[in-house]
Amino acid sequence: MALKNTYRRNVASDGKLEMSLQEFKKWMKIFDTDKDGKISKEELREAVRTNGGGWFRRLKGRHGIKGVDANGNGYIDENEFNNLVEFAQKNLGVRIVSY
Repeated sequence: MALKNTYRRNVASDGKLEMSLQEFKKWMKIFDTDKDGKISKEELREAVRTNGGGWFRRLKGRHGIKGVDANGNGYIDENEFNNLVEFAQKNLGVRIVSY
């Protein structure tokens, strides 16, 4: 499920996709394929790919885990979610807004 198709109505004039924090969490849960409540490197790579990561999707997925995974366990859990929000805003063309 592509983020662009899901949230097309919330595209700002600068091309960034706007969504609430709750919408972003809901979207990320789609990629938690093993339903363990954490996002793995592979799951983040899939999120980047479906959002048009292009040729750099592997690098972005790897960079995302390294930059977001504060405890270094290879997963993004609930405690690291704010780091994931920052990564998405910088690298995935997403803007988290309050409605």
